[in-house]
Amino acid sequence: MRIDEFPLQDKNQIASTYSAAAPTVEHLYDYPRFSQDIMEQRMRDLSSREFEREKLANYLSDYNFQFSCSKQTLRNIDKLKDPKTVAVIGGQQAGLLTGPLLTVHKCISIIQFARLQERQLGVPVVPVFWIAGEDHDYDEINHVNVLKNGHPEKISLPPLNSLKTSATLMEWDSGKAAEWAETVFREFGETAETKTLLSKVKETFASSKTVVHSFAQLISELFGEFGLIVVDSGEPHFKRLQTGMLEKMVSRNKDLDQAFVKGMEKLAEQGLPAPVELQENNAHLFIYHNQERQLLFRNENGDFHTKSNEVSYSAQELLSCTKDKPELFSNNVVTRPVMQESLFPTLAFIAGSGEIAYWSALKEVFHLFGFKMPPLVPRLSITLITEKNEKQMQETGLTPRKVLQQGTDSSKQEWYETHKPYETEKMYAETIAEMERAHERMRSLATEISPSLQKVSEVNLNRIKKEIAYLHTKMDHAVRKQFVEPLSVFDQLQNDLAPSGVLQERVWNAFLYINQYGSGWIGRLANENLAFNGMHKLVYLP
Repeated sequence: MRIDEFPLQDKNQIASTYSAAAPTVEHLYDYPRFSQDIMEQRMRDLSSREFEREKLANYLSDYNFQFSCSKQTLRNIDKLKDPKTVAVIGGQQAGLLTGPLLTVHKCISIIQFARLQERQLGVPVVPVFWIAGEDHDYDEINHVNVLKNGHPEKISLPPLNSLKTSATLMEWDSGKAAEWAETVFREFGETAETKTLLSKVKETFASSKTVVHSFAQLISELFGEFGLIVVDSGEPHFKRLQTGMLEKMVSRNKDLDQAFVKGMEKLAEQGLPAPVELQENNAHLFIYHNQERQLLFRNENGDFHTKSNEVSYSAQELLSCTKDKPELFSNNVVTRPVMQESLFPTLAFIAGSGEIAYWSALKEVFHLFGFKMPPLVPRLSITLITEKNEKQMQETGLTPRKVLQQGTDSSKQEWYETHKPYETEKMYAETIAEMERAHERMRSLATEISPSLQKVSEVNLNRIKKEIAYLHTKMDHAVRKQFVEPLSVFDQLQNDLAPSGVLQERVWNAFLYINQYGSGWIGRLANENLAFNGMHKLVYLP
């Protein structure tokens, strides 16, 4: 594959500063870089810790097996039983049809960094994808963007009910999901791949009870050959492995909250933006009540209640639940990273910009439970460029870098000014100037006749200007109609590479490209050895 790269500034202040290894944020992390010496240090640090590897491997085997996972995945799960084996982990919410492209890019990042470190360290390193199934914001995962009327529009799948439960537990109507998929693929457009691909998607949806299940199935199929292990943070049986850590989080809840507040204060001291909302007496744990996921708060006596006070627990009652009913609990953004750290021998965490930002407040939380925060490796950021895009750039003289950094509007206007056959702008300016000179004599005479006419004459002048501007706009539109096709090329490039000024990977879905090129490009890209150097990658398809 042809792959280029160039530096692209991350808009997230903390993430961009971290990627630059700036001293201003280094102290916020235990491993301020992800160089090879840091990875070797992390290996030494992990060697002194113990994990319930047998239980974890047995659970992961059962969970992944239901998706007809590959032999490579089962072998990687078995490797976790070996005390020398470590994991590279990253995660994302379970979007429909795998969500935005960045999810696929994160999977590729996990696989490639695991492969690189296995080669460098000489120990087994397995790739793990952590599905954020605990999240209950269905609106974030219930849609796919398609291009309509010149801009991205969501095609959403409505929920079965209004319960604010986790995505893992949120059942769906597979029939409605199949109808939704048909609508999406109609917008993608008919290709040689469509019939088979849509049939496979509908088959996956039919066998899935939830969006998370369908997500895990699709990810397993796309990355099975690379042995990617999937785990759903919200799966009830997975909670059984979390009882010990849940007990610590409840028994030391006040300390947990104070550690987090301390981390947030450090950010504020440096003038850095707050990456997470700070709520007083937040327990940083959710509880399921009446099938809904509700955030717990701690009162002055150390007992717990939901925000509405609909549910309350004494500290002892909640501690008992951690042992007897761990499936009732759900982590938030503060406790999820620590829970992950307690379960997996994590060599490195593949992080997006938002994760790098909010993890900057968690160092003291990790330390509270005797852990070090794992090295954070910024995920690979990628833009896909099709053959059509290449031709469009040749026509317009644009480069991918210019489109991503500056957009196409200014170049589009420059092209139009160069090629338009009529100088409407010049004529407009001259007409306004001549009219103002003529009108000046009228205004002077009007004021001489009666000073009260001065304001009327100024209003009259502005009204005439507006009419001339209206005619100029109409003239310009008429001229532009003659160039609809060449001007639309600029818009197409913008929509393909940076729709609405946002990176492609955050807007378009992988299946838009799978529908066009098949899924082979994903495997080829995963087999590349992309550099984790902070540079934005340009991948040319097919």
